[in-house]
Amino acid sequence: MRTSPEMDRINRSGSKRNALVVRLERNLKDVNLLKTKLNSYNCEPQTYSLFERIEALRRGLETLRRNDQEIIAALKERKKSAMECAEEVNEHYSEFHKLQRGVEEYLGLTQNRYIHG
Repeated sequence: MRTSPEMDRINRSGSKRNALVVRLERNLKDVNLLKTKLNSYNCEPQTYSLFERIEALRRGLETLRRNDQEIIAALKERKKSAMECAEEVNEHYSEFHKLQRGVEEYLGLTQNRYIHG
């Protein structure tokens, strides 16, 4: 039979695991929202430079989506501990924020085209 401190540790680990899964699932929705924005008619690239930029953003978002799903699966299947995944999640969020800024910059470039063009 497990002792009370051991059960507390297991419960805390399970709670942390569940919190990470919920956080990643929310982030996955945000990634999909950014992808939808980039696929908008208003975001069509008008120059080769913009084409390269939007393709790089799309690839980055797709990679982020796949990594997000892999981390979620690892947590749900208990392949990794919550502690192991916590660092991955932090790196994941850092990458997400970089891509989010990139998408916002791109949207600003394409929206300026309609204002000034």
